[in-house]
Amino acid sequence: MNNLLLLILFILLLSIGKKRGLKTFITFIICMLQIFIYMFLMRIGFNAIVWSFISCVIASIFSIFFLNGYSKKTIASFISVMIVQVIVFFLMYIICKQSGIGSFGEESLDNIGGYYFNIKYNMNNVLIGVLLISVVGTVIDTSISVSSAMNEVYINNPKISDKDLYKSGMNVGGDILSTTINTLFFALISTAIGFAMWHRNTMIGEIINYKMFVKDSIQLLIAFIASILIIPVTAYIASKMLASNKYNKIIDKFDIIHQLLKEE
Repeated sequence: MNNLLLLILFILLLSIGKKRGLKTFITFIICMLQIFIYMFLMRIGFNAIVWSFISCVIASIFSIFFLNGYSKKTIASFISVMIVQVIVFFLMYIICKQSGIGSFGEESLDNIGGYYFNIKYNMNNVLIGVLLISVVGTVIDTSISVSSAMNEVYINNPKISDKDLYKSGMNVGGDILSTTINTLFFALISTAIGFAMWHRNTMIGEIINYKMFVKDSIQLLIAFIASILIIPVTAYIASKMLASNKYNKIIDKFDIIHQLLKEE
């Protein structure tokens, strides 16, 4: 059944998206492979947080450069995503360490009851890594939308100042923010339906202190925060790269990497 659905997805992407659809499917497969590599490396004791950062970088490279081409707007988007991921990581690290939610809740006892519990692995690191990976897709999507719109504004008005271009980016970000927040809310809140059914007779005061509820709430709020942070960061960096001569040295370094990849 999974193979059939995967085939349908491939056919739809190829028929509607053509070459871009093929690139999207390739990126999807690469991201899926990262998950299997992630599980394998965890099994042999690799640090979950380190591999999460590596996964985010790889996913960002393919999702931004491979799908959207190589230009100033994609460089600005990539740098912005990396900055926000670092900020979000420190926020996650503090919250997860303080809250102590990096393990299974009682709702999972029936599913894991027969497993060996002495896994000797830091579950807080796993949680931080999973949360970091879970927000990267939304951050990339929002960032590339803002930088692409700013690039179009700059192409139509090359004499625009970086301040005015920044304002344009913020206006675009404000327009897509509500849609992004709603999309994240309905995507993540669906996981709470089973939890709600399990605790349908439990008092609200007890529910909000359950580990699973706190974990899902933190994931949702962090995704919201990351989606908001990426807008001003992308708007600022893209405005400086497109409408002024700042960060040219950074662009030159990306050009060197780009040429090396092309030669290979």
